[in-house]
Amino acid sequence: MGLLGSPAAVASPPAATSGLAAPSQPCEALTGLSLPGLPPSGTAAVTARQVAGSGCQVSISITDTSDPRGGQPGRIGIALTLPDRWNRKYMAEGGGVYCGPANFVTLAADRWLAAGYAISQDDCGHTGSTNMFTSPWVTNPSPPPALNWNRINDFGYLAHHQMATQSKFVIDQYYGAGARHSYWNGCSTGGRQGMSEAQNYPRDFDGILAGAPALNWNQFIVAQLWPQLVMKWNDDYLPTCKKDLVNTALKAHCRDQNGQIDGVFDPRNCDVLGVLHRLVGTATPCGTFSATDALVIQAIWQGPRRSGSQNDMLHGKPVWFGLEPGASMDGAGYSPATGPGGGLGLATTRQLADGRWTGAPFVPTADWFQNWLKQNPDWNYTDESYQQYWQDFATSGRQYDYALSAANPDLRAFKAAGGKLIMWHGLADQLIFTGDSINYYNRALAANGGIRNTESFFRYFLAPGVDHCGAPGPRSIAPTDPMQQVIDWVEHGAAPAVLNASGTINGKSVDRPLCPYPGPDAAYTGGDPNKAGSYTCSKRSQFTNPFLLNGQHG
Repeated sequence: MGLLGSPAAVASPPAATSGLAAPSQPCEALTGLSLPGLPPSGTAAVTARQVAGSGCQVSISITDTSDPRGGQPGRIGIALTLPDRWNRKYMAEGGGVYCGPANFVTLAADRWLAAGYAISQDDCGHTGSTNMFTSPWVTNPSPPPALNWNRINDFGYLAHHQMATQSKFVIDQYYGAGARHSYWNGCSTGGRQGMSEAQNYPRDFDGILAGAPALNWNQFIVAQLWPQLVMKWNDDYLPTCKKDLVNTALKAHCRDQNGQIDGVFDPRNCDVLGVLHRLVGTATPCGTFSATDALVIQAIWQGPRRSGSQNDMLHGKPVWFGLEPGASMDGAGYSPATGPGGGLGLATTRQLADGRWTGAPFVPTADWFQNWLKQNPDWNYTDESYQQYWQDFATSGRQYDYALSAANPDLRAFKAAGGKLIMWHGLADQLIFTGDSINYYNRALAANGGIRNTESFFRYFLAPGVDHCGAPGPRSIAPTDPMQQVIDWVEHGAAPAVLNASGTINGKSVDRPLCPYPGPDAAYTGGDPNKAGSYTCSKRSQFTNPFLLNGQHG
């Protein structure tokens, strides 16, 4: 799924459900439908049309002026696709980054619509914004206020709740019956949205899949600037070949679960610092790998630490998490047309015409500083001082946690409503720090009565070697069909003992079980290392401190 965080369609369509329902009225009769439960003072418009190869496409537009702090109104756009033969189930599909337009789906492109699900997407409350990597919609062109608070609320929590509420109402009107089951399917921003629903509106969905969730948005997006600042403050913008040297060395040293060296590994089980420091003095096409290079990369891996001095980035209080060793530091590279900073990775760098290297901050992060924190389109990351960074870190949470945070670990209301939740995260995520979801689940275990009680409705899985919202592929042994496992849990009580994963290694198809955390990775017990049956999960708990790298001790 890469940067976009849209639901993947990597498995065969589920078998058709018997007893498919037909509409009880023409599609076009939904036009002008009056909607209940709108935001205070909100208005809505509904239009519908029948489209071959898709079904009844219902466009819902909601104007939100409910926040007394004002600014421009939110405009929530919802695209609801209703199949001609309905399996009596509803699925909402989450967004990516700041969210782009809401799209209708087709039978050919969406496996869940083809199986009879009613499908909806929303645009997070800023209809008309086409670039999901930037958020010009948050600032008010006619202040005061400087910010559009309705749109902040919509992006944070209200748009996806309205999507659930209004989609289910329209479904009921169209088919003459309500959905038997409702599901959320999202990754990245979509993962955050799903977790927000479980925490704030626990009855909206029966089953939720939350991949690589952006749980603590207001903290991680500030922490995403740390790699660029570390390079700036050390005057050491890492050339691409030095970053590649490190990740290549890790893949050549760190072993897979079966003991082999094949490029797939769990950084928690490898002496990553030993590998890093042994590279000092290595010659590369872009210069000798230096002690400063190693320091910069270790600081990127560790994440923001507040020592009180810009000259000491490796010690002090851990403030947030860092990139997992082995995750791509360049991401998708440099794309200046995408937005401010131009970077599509957290430690992206680019070479200037004179041969020097400079930084390229991740576009959504540079946008966050410009629009949300500074309201200054001329802000540049090179303006950020050490002390100002910590002030901005605090401001980001203080100002926006109420709307964007999805970090409440207490999910007892979701459990009481009968909800089931699978959260998963790749251990080579190059954009959203895996340590955040590890930390969240550690807290959730304590808040929901321990491992047994929590696992009765909420399970978490880690995927070695898998990048952001990664799908099965070369050296990516990623969840094969996690949404179906959520559905099976809800409808058949089949709690996932493992999350089924697949991909290829050295050109060979591989099936693996991903074991539920806090258990360790699946252990190889003999037989064909490419078959899931050759691995077993342990009931022994092995908790991870996400602030520490392998070989460090608290």
